[in-house]
Amino acid sequence: MMTKIRQMAFVLFAIFALTSCEEEDKNPINPLTAHAGDPTEGFVGYSTILDGSKSTNASGKPISYKWEVSVKPAGATASIEGQQEVLAKFTGSLPGEYVVRLSISYQSWKDEDTVIITLSDDGEPTLLADAGEDRNLEIGQAVTLDAALSTFEGTGVQILWEIVSKPESSIVAIHNSTNLQATFNPDNAGEYVFKLTMTKGSLKSQDVVKITVLANGTGGPIIINEDILQDRTLSNVFTSDPDKLDYLVTKDITVRGAKLTIEPGVRIGFEEGTGLVIGENGSLKAYTMLFETLPIIFQGKEAQKGYWDGIHILSQNPAEYITGITVRDAGKLGYGIKVEPGANLYLTHANIHHNEGIGIQFEIGSTISEFKANKINDNSQAPLRIPARLMGQLNWYSEIEGGAIQITDGKILSGTENYWTSYAEGYDILEDLVIYNSSTLVLGPDTHLYMPNDKAIRVISGSALRIVGEENSPVIIEGKTKSKGSWRGIFIENSQGKVSSIGFGHIKHAGSNAIAGQEPATIKLGNGGNLKIFNTTLDEGNGYGLEAVASNMKLEMTDNTIKNHLKNPISVTAQMVEHLDYLTRMEENGQNEVLVDGSTALAKDGGEIVWKGFAQRAPYLVKGMGRDLRIQSGMRIKAGVVIKMQDGSRIDVQDANGRLAYLNVEGLPGNPVIIQGVNDVSGSWYGITYSTNHAQNVINQAIIGNAGKTMGNNFSAAITVDNVPQGSLLIQNTKITKSGQHGIAVTKQFLDFLRVTNLTFEGIAGEEIYNWQ
Repeated sequence: MMTKIRQMAFVLFAIFALTSCEEEDKNPINPLTAHAGDPTEGFVGYSTILDGSKSTNASGKPISYKWEVSVKPAGATASIEGQQEVLAKFTGSLPGEYVVRLSISYQSWKDEDTVIITLSDDGEPTLLADAGEDRNLEIGQAVTLDAALSTFEGTGVQILWEIVSKPESSIVAIHNSTNLQATFNPDNAGEYVFKLTMTKGSLKSQDVVKITVLANGTGGPIIINEDILQDRTLSNVFTSDPDKLDYLVTKDITVRGAKLTIEPGVRIGFEEGTGLVIGENGSLKAYTMLFETLPIIFQGKEAQKGYWDGIHILSQNPAEYITGITVRDAGKLGYGIKVEPGANLYLTHANIHHNEGIGIQFEIGSTISEFKANKINDNSQAPLRIPARLMGQLNWYSEIEGGAIQITDGKILSGTENYWTSYAEGYDILEDLVIYNSSTLVLGPDTHLYMPNDKAIRVISGSALRIVGEENSPVIIEGKTKSKGSWRGIFIENSQGKVSSIGFGHIKHAGSNAIAGQEPATIKLGNGGNLKIFNTTLDEGNGYGLEAVASNMKLEMTDNTIKNHLKNPISVTAQMVEHLDYLTRMEENGQNEVLVDGSTALAKDGGEIVWKGFAQRAPYLVKGMGRDLRIQSGMRIKAGVVIKMQDGSRIDVQDANGRLAYLNVEGLPGNPVIIQGVNDVSGSWYGITYSTNHAQNVINQAIIGNAGKTMGNNFSAAITVDNVPQGSLLIQNTKITKSGQHGIAVTKQFLDFLRVTNLTFEGIAGEEIYNWQ
């Protein structure tokens, strides 16, 4: 019982403690106090130390520092070495007062202070501290701090050596800290920074020195085994032996609230299963432009793929420069580098290779400020995993090999043009690719997209897809499994004046399910879709090749091939037929017939509708609920066109909405226009009715078959010249076959409105030309 009481008491205490913390957060007090140091005098042309070491953080957490010159004498220039260090070196070019501002920060807190630096140019300074050169040495040796090169005159100079920073677990102390020469015995490998202060009367001068202590007497690497909580710089230790590890990470390391700076030539090794995390308030700057001779290398202690975890970037700070790095042997967690949401990556001239899993993995919500001239290869799963919206920010001058780039979160919504470089091994699309918000996706020659099962490319909301292949370098979009009907296809809707274009493309394996509507298709136009397609092949689809049966569409086709589709190569509204290309090749499809939906009347303002047909004489099949053709403006059917009419359908030519309608069928000798029933049965469809009196109502060199479907209370004919409203027709050199009743019907009163020459009738059940009262 006592144990349970204690456990409950502990829980209540924890709840109280959490509540107290929350209450404190509601009434925050800035824990930071900036202290830029005391006013200091110095000399033109010599550095003066800026000292922020008396700045405090009441929370006990590390502080970030930033030094800036805010006021300087007219015409003067000034520089600060180590702007983001607790101690920095200031240099000015002219005598006078300079005001330097120190800004410190921790999380969202900030505080500022200023210090006045007064420079004189009185020749050689009479007091100038010199702490000696930075140097490296091995642990186990006593170290001498030597100020012998300092400048001072006479006696009475006060000297003080102080420790500014040391390895986190070190308890080292300085011996003889008030002498020109002081000593210390390093107790841990790592970096030790000391400040030398010399004063004489009102004069004061300072300098700093950094001692890097190596791990052991054999010259091994410096061990990093604790989180980095203060700004730290890793310098090149073994400058004469660039293949030797400068640092060895022996446990997972996180950079928290600090900046880790890595200098050119540094080589960092990682023990098995360890990694580097750049925390949300941390940052990493690893910069070298000497990437051929002094690269910054992150590697496993052993050269094995997946030996260490990798670099995990969570930082929400502005992107630091990461240039000239190599990341290899990583991937125990599935990546070489992983960039989390809110993190922003600046990466150039990097070499990411020989890693297990993904080379670089960008999570949804991550961003890129720069990505160019990188080499990514030899990663076991893929070089990159990246959201589609970021692909346009990858500079083309990068070498990305060793597998297709994996595209996650397929939304492209920037409202701008996104150009995807044609990397040799293409793109492995993992989700629907959706282009919207007035964006454009451009795919150039040799670009290759692999689509996953049952996913689609959707181009909507004023956006466009531009496929810009070349004759010998097409853009290829195909199913990842390379099986017929594995992915859904391309859907273009609501283009809002933008034109999607597909030129020299090869689109394969689409049609798994309908993207919209009832039937699957390789390419489908929705309401308001706008497409130009030329020199492109649609291949191995599980539905239609091209479907355009919506409203307000625009289509331009030139010299395309549609083959190996389970259903028809093309399905369109009657209005879209005139936009189909005569040279379209249709090969080995389920039925090489173009389906035509006549649900909406054929009408055009200004000019006439022209049906050209196809060089292969592939027929138009008027289908489904829209099986009638209602012609309400001028229409011309060219030689070689074949039209198949469904059972019980009809063609009506009639004026409407102020338009004058006509139908001109203009075949040629040996190349007639053929209009016939789907089934070779007498009287399967009703026929053609001319209800307009127009000089362009002409049928020449045609074959009209299977029309004249009989009606119980009326006569029927393959062709009828109406009297209400009045029709007219010139028909010549034409054959009418297998009519269910009459060949041509016209009223006796208006026989003059029918002019015939050289007609042939075969299989007519009734009269060849029937006159009714």
